[in-house]
Amino acid sequence: MKRCLIECGVPQASEADALAMNVSEPGKNVNLRIDYISRSMIGNIPDLLIDLLEVAAYVYCADQRIARGSAMLTNFGEDWRRSLTFSIPVRHHEVWQSADVQELLLDTLGFLSDDSYEFSFRKAEAPVQPRELYFPELLDAFQENDEVALFSGGVDSFAGAVNDIVTLGKSVTLVGHYSSTKVRNVQEELIRDLKSRGYERRVSYVPVWVSNEVAKPVEFTQRTRSFLFACLGLVVAQMSGKNRFSFYENGVVSINPPLAGDVVGGRATRTTHPRVLRGLEALFSTLLDSEIEIRTPLQWLTKKEVTQKIADAGFADMLAATVSCTRPRSWTVKQKHCGLCSQCIDRRFAILAAGLEQYEPSQNYKRDLLLGDRSADDELRMALSYVAFFRDVAAMPKARFLSGFQQVISALDHFPDLSVDEAGSRLFELFQRHARSVEEVIAKALIEHGDRLFRGEVPPGSLLATCFTRDHVEIAPKSDYDRQATDFVDRLSAPIVEFAVDHDAEQVLFHGGHLLEGANYRFVNALIENFRKAKRTRSEVQFMPPHDVADKIGISEQSMRQQLRRLRDALDPLAVMLGIPLDQDSFIETKDRAGYRLNPACREIALGDIEAPNPAASQE
Repeated sequence: MKRCLIECGVPQASEADALAMNVSEPGKNVNLRIDYISRSMIGNIPDLLIDLLEVAAYVYCADQRIARGSAMLTNFGEDWRRSLTFSIPVRHHEVWQSADVQELLLDTLGFLSDDSYEFSFRKAEAPVQPRELYFPELLDAFQENDEVALFSGGVDSFAGAVNDIVTLGKSVTLVGHYSSTKVRNVQEELIRDLKSRGYERRVSYVPVWVSNEVAKPVEFTQRTRSFLFACLGLVVAQMSGKNRFSFYENGVVSINPPLAGDVVGGRATRTTHPRVLRGLEALFSTLLDSEIEIRTPLQWLTKKEVTQKIADAGFADMLAATVSCTRPRSWTVKQKHCGLCSQCIDRRFAILAAGLEQYEPSQNYKRDLLLGDRSADDELRMALSYVAFFRDVAAMPKARFLSGFQQVISALDHFPDLSVDEAGSRLFELFQRHARSVEEVIAKALIEHGDRLFRGEVPPGSLLATCFTRDHVEIAPKSDYDRQATDFVDRLSAPIVEFAVDHDAEQVLFHGGHLLEGANYRFVNALIENFRKAKRTRSEVQFMPPHDVADKIGISEQSMRQQLRRLRDALDPLAVMLGIPLDQDSFIETKDRAGYRLNPACREIALGDIEAPNPAASQE
């Protein structure tokens, strides 16, 4: 695991291997700018939220500055995850140092990006960056609207905006983050078109620029972007006197299980995963001591259904102006979609499934979804993985779907208005609908291009030709990827973690020779009684309140939370050793205001059943 110290608010790092980041002079290398708000709105933002803006900007920009592992993961992400330690000056030191804020920040960011975090906050020394410098283009007045929503300029965000503004008749402030002027231009064009059609009084636009200055990004996955995005939404909402804001994103992308065997951990983006959103709500509510709500009005819609909302509102002709591609450096005036990234593939399937291809011709994509040559390994693998995944989902029983994907499992108890069973049923139905739409697109294309396929006139490296007959394409894997992916999928049906407790030796043992001892053992031992009792009685494993856990271990609550972070870090090697997909809650689960418990999906086994390390494997 790559480790890095990020020293913020300083012109120069104190250590050779550390990274210095600063939002102000001297040594400014992080841009943070919010435009088009009124002078009066600045008075509505407390210093605590200025702190939050700076923290989010540092996390997002550092994420881009520190590279992960290779594009093709081996050893299940051993080099993918990073350990990031931030030192950040803040105006409200006592708030940021509180145990509750620290725990929520670490847990939410850890799950979001699949990295390990540590924050050391220090009291900002005068003079601090004046807040006015973040708001250079002030308006004399700002329109008061019904809602605040985040706006990227993609299909989902435009559909959400159209639904709220046009269909529901609301007025909305759209907050758009950009790190490239190309992205801002897309957002502004869509806003102008909305206003030109008679909705000028219902839409306002607040563009926000956050980016690295001087240094070029080396990591483009941007898993922490939604943390930054949510912080921006909160700040603008608070400026507008509101305690809620919206994310516009469809439910399949929100859950977003990995489409391919090499998509591990944070590589399967979790930007609007329900657990992330609930964590952000809890963090923001704790910071402000007020209930904050993050709305997701498109949660139970597929991409096809989201796209249809645009057409139903009479805005299908604006589809081509939206941009979903994650590679703005490759955009041209006529082609803003690469056709290769997962977002482009997902978008094109949705538009074809909705029957709206007349509003966005295939020439808008550098690589046609179905007929373009994808002979390069990664290009074909991504598209094939997408189709194969949803083909399998379509044939998958509900029980297998709900138990087979960690992203689904971890979402089930994070829908506030639904029981776990209700959430499971709705997620299964959602994915089934999406899978059917993918199948319909392929089936229709096979009929439409059947003659050309038979005559061999379709490029053999195209997605359609490969779906027609895989024998026409041979992909040489870069490593033993196929074997690792197969082994990984085979393990998904097994319990997430099997462990045994040796009370005499004061150790918790796992397959492969990994163990916890000392303070980590004592933490597990504090929770084991509730776990065993629930297993014996086949009842729900009860959460133990933080103060009870601390008392059992014999330390303070703050020390207990720090120990939990160390314990979770100590479990990182398990994902590599066993090929088991782990997140922050896979072994010890945290629930807001309830406490901690051993994850009910874990299985305690006898000491004699623990498998020792394979000597032959260790010598390879």
